[in-house]
Amino acid sequence: MPLKKMFQWALLIGGAGACVALLRALHVPGAVLLGPMLVAIGFALSGVGLELKAGIFLPVQAVLGCMVASVVSWDLLQLIADHWAVVLAVNVLSVVAAGAVAVVFTRSGWLPGQSAIWGLSPGAASTMMMLGEQRGADPRVIALMQHLRIVCVTLTAIAVAGLAGAGSGSDASASPPVTVFLSGAVSVDVAATLAGLIAAGVAVAIAAKWGQAAFWVPVIVGSGLHAAGLAAVQVPAVVAAAAFAFGGCYAGLRFNRQVLLDCLHLMPAMVLGILLMIGSCIALMWPILRSFEGIDVLTAFLAIMPGGIDAAVAVAHGMHACVPVILAVQVMRLIVVTLLAPQMARLVSRYCKPRQPG
Repeated sequence: MPLKKMFQWALLIGGAGACVALLRALHVPGAVLLGPMLVAIGFALSGVGLELKAGIFLPVQAVLGCMVASVVSWDLLQLIADHWAVVLAVNVLSVVAAGAVAVVFTRSGWLPGQSAIWGLSPGAASTMMMLGEQRGADPRVIALMQHLRIVCVTLTAIAVAGLAGAGSGSDASASPPVTVFLSGAVSVDVAATLAGLIAAGVAVAIAAKWGQAAFWVPVIVGSGLHAAGLAAVQVPAVVAAAAFAFGGCYAGLRFNRQVLLDCLHLMPAMVLGILLMIGSCIALMWPILRSFEGIDVLTAFLAIMPGGIDAAVAVAHGMHACVPVILAVQVMRLIVVTLLAPQMARLVSRYCKPRQPG
């Protein structure tokens, strides 16, 4: 690696660490995710050319899968079983709402071609970019919309956490928060289980050429082992923090200055579409609040936010949020988006034609 590139990486890492320290000093929720993301966006837009290949992100996805598995228990499975109809309904409705917004933007010609259909999906970003490009949509627009969505949703979640966190303690008392981090010494058994799950997830993802396997293998295998009491799945705090920080850098470096300049005239429409999608998810908070007794607004928002489990857990940690409820809804979202969103996008793109100018 050239000396100049090494110096740039060192600056990025140092800047990310400094930003995390500053945000934590200001008591900003999710600082370990937000700090590296903001610094990485700055580096990406400066044109220095730093990038992280998608394959490098696989271990991070595996760690996030282990975090989910670490809180899976019979109580969580019972929670999902008791509220499966509401959890399934709100997630299906979020995908339908994203499709409805995309139809309006496509037919109005506010975004080119069918980019809105693929760019506004509340998840499965890599799948949406691949399928959209196959259907003739501009992958640069889709990628920019997906990355903007992640940033906007993360910032919104942090704002909600800042506003609601101070007053959520009494509401959350009925459902005490569950940490996904292991503090203190790490036993050999815990370290071996964690390493094995991460290695298995990465290996299956590479062999199957399906990146999401890196997340799902630890979730499925680890959850089974953890719930059955066969192995303790726990994630050390330093590993969790590193995963969040790396995920923030990965998302931030995905921005491209040239693409941003080329799509600058589309930014108002992109941001409006993302805000409408976030607004529709906020409306879907109320069924969750009514269904799950004793939870607060912050928990309901983090559960339905269209930004992924990693951002939701990062913001929830240290706040008065009920992690099992968040995971119950977010895990179902992953399933629904993975299965339904591509089919919804194909259906809409087949019958929805953009308005021709003139």
